[in-house]
Amino acid sequence: MKKEVKDKTKKTKTSVWTYIKKCAPYFAKEKEAVIVLIILSLILSIFNSFTPALLANILDYATSSKLDLAIKYAFLIFLLAIFVEFIDNIIFTRAYVKVQETVTNNIKKDVISSYFDIDNKELLKTSSGIFLTRITEDPNNVVSAFNALRSNISRILSNIFVFIYIFYINFILGVITVLGTITVYLIEKRAMDKWNSYKKRRNKLRDRNTTIINEGIRGSHDIKLLNIVEHFKSKINGNLDELYDDTIKSMKTDSNYTFARSAAVYIFTAVIIILSIYFVKFDIIAVSSLIAVFLYKDRLFTSVLYLAWSERQLKEFALSAERIFEVIDHTKYEKEHYGNKRVNELYGKIEFKDVHFKYDKDEVLKGINFTIDPKDTVAVVGKSGSGKSTIINLLSKIYEVTSGEILIDGYNVNDLDKYSIRNNIAVISQKPYLFNMTIKENLLLVNPEVSQQQIENVCKICELHDYIMTLPKKYNTLVGEGGVTLSGGECQRVAIARALLRKTNIILFDEATSALDNETQANIQKAINNISSEYTMLIVAHRLSTIKDCNKIIVVNDGKICGIGSHKELYKNNELYKSLYENELQKEENDEN
Repeated sequence: MKKEVKDKTKKTKTSVWTYIKKCAPYFAKEKEAVIVLIILSLILSIFNSFTPALLANILDYATSSKLDLAIKYAFLIFLLAIFVEFIDNIIFTRAYVKVQETVTNNIKKDVISSYFDIDNKELLKTSSGIFLTRITEDPNNVVSAFNALRSNISRILSNIFVFIYIFYINFILGVITVLGTITVYLIEKRAMDKWNSYKKRRNKLRDRNTTIINEGIRGSHDIKLLNIVEHFKSKINGNLDELYDDTIKSMKTDSNYTFARSAAVYIFTAVIIILSIYFVKFDIIAVSSLIAVFLYKDRLFTSVLYLAWSERQLKEFALSAERIFEVIDHTKYEKEHYGNKRVNELYGKIEFKDVHFKYDKDEVLKGINFTIDPKDTVAVVGKSGSGKSTIINLLSKIYEVTSGEILIDGYNVNDLDKYSIRNNIAVISQKPYLFNMTIKENLLLVNPEVSQQQIENVCKICELHDYIMTLPKKYNTLVGEGGVTLSGGECQRVAIARALLRKTNIILFDEATSALDNETQANIQKAINNISSEYTMLIVAHRLSTIKDCNKIIVVNDGKICGIGSHKELYKNNELYKSLYENELQKEENDEN
């Protein structure tokens, strides 16, 4: 048991030092400002060390009729105090703000950058709230811990003089001071261990709470429509109450230890002051020494508190740094994998060769083989859960094949770098995300160089321009978060226009019309038909009536291909396709009736 505790302590110390080294480069970018902070801290600590002793001498001179010396010392202290205030509030504050902003901004940038490199499997199973706290809170905690640690070290250095001075005054007083310091440290050390366990638990509760609140805000529209407002409020309130209870328990525990620590400080301080009075009475120490002890009394044991607090802040720093570097170093969240091959333009010959894919332990695709020629329009159909969308995700490198090969123009997608894949393949999903910007800004995101005329031409192809011109602000109309001010069909057409502006040769549609009404779906289909001869298009379709004119249709069932051909060929020869198509026709007839 003792060995486990020892190993755990060693691991904690190692991790703190590891994260100090990891964070050092961020502070090194403002090396001059950091050096200024350290030098100024030393200056302040030296001044703070000697001030009480100087004040004691002033009082001694004043009470012994040496008024000229008392005035000279007082004037000297006044000048030094003004100088220190200038250093502290002008030079020091500016240097600290510079370090703070530089470090937090650079850490946040690196966390955000690394977030977008995380494998999509990880993102799907991890709540966004987990990452939000790592971006918004933990970088600030790192800098706050640095400042608190710097401040505490400065105070410890200044208070070293207290111990030396007390021993100089009287050895007995020095021994009592040391005993009191050890007692206070042991109490604070115990409090710190308790605080650390509460801190870890609160971090987890805060992550969970941030997640549920974030989901509530983002999904408020659907929450209202589903009539689950009370359920959601209950869930949020439950998390808030749990965090509240844990915080109250933490505060109660902390207040108990604070009382014990303060009591110990007061007891030992009282003993030292009473002894000092008796020592003055029996001429063992001078009156000025008594005054100095009295002035120092509030600082006798605080140095050890600063030492304990520094250890606490180091642990808090390590907790925040660990959470940050879990993202930056991808130690907890796996990174996307790409090859090194750079291809500027892919023309669109696609080959799946015996492709297998497992999601966790479930085998989703089981030996998929097909070929798509450049400029072909090919559809993939099948029952829900058959693996249709997985084909899109593998081709666009959202997921990585378990075995087999996917080739584009003869290049294995695993050998291509991120640029080659992302710049040559456009994907339009069932629910494309539009940013809380104007229509024009959403389109310019993918190609900032395009002209207004090019934007309008693309929107005409997508059957969107006429609608946009009816809006009061036309292309400068805000779409709201997620495109909330637009209908589903309008969002889809903006997404298609956005894909065309990327000027890729390959466009993938992942059930882009499945959630739309018949009239809207017809408009989307017309937009797709307008571009069908110019791009290689792979369309995952739920509605089979929308893909009858495709060059080729691939039928997938239970992760395997069970048919490839035209609509007529499959309707005649493939029982699954025929069944799916007739079921859809029957459903449309029922909807009309």
